[in-house]
Amino acid sequence: GMKISVRYFREQIPAGSDRPVRVEVKEGEKLNVGDRIYAEYDIWSLENRSYVQAVMPRHACFRPADQLSGFIYGLYGYREVKADRTLYWIDVFPEENSKIEETLFVTQEGVFSAPVAEIESLYAPHYRANDGSRGPVAVE
Repeated sequence: GMKISVRYFREQIPAGSDRPVRVEVKEGEKLNVGDRIYAEYDIWSLENRSYVQAVMPRHACFRPADQLSGFIYGLYGYREVKADRTLYWIDVFPEENSKIEETLFVTQEGVFSAPVAEIESLYAPHYRANDGSRGPVAVE
């Protein structure tokens, strides 16, 4: 009854343009320290769910641009920022498609991996989903 997927985008300025565009980061693509990354969490639910928790772990090289926890608009929930992940607590999660976005910065060099994203209705825990495994992120 639920699905979740995570995609990462990098901001780039195409040749001959002065406006940045978002380009999806492909597996094996190298990132640079200082890159601005946009994480998109696409979630689908068959019907409204009560008391939903979404766990969005991140690679150790990523730091959120907004590091303060607090109320999130649109889904009417709470966003809790931790050192290794962001938790979203939503009272009533809507049916069909929803998207949560988070801006991240690349902060250190190396090769990094992260656990998969999860979403679960805490009221009815048999409604849950995990994202598929992603390859490591390499930073130069």
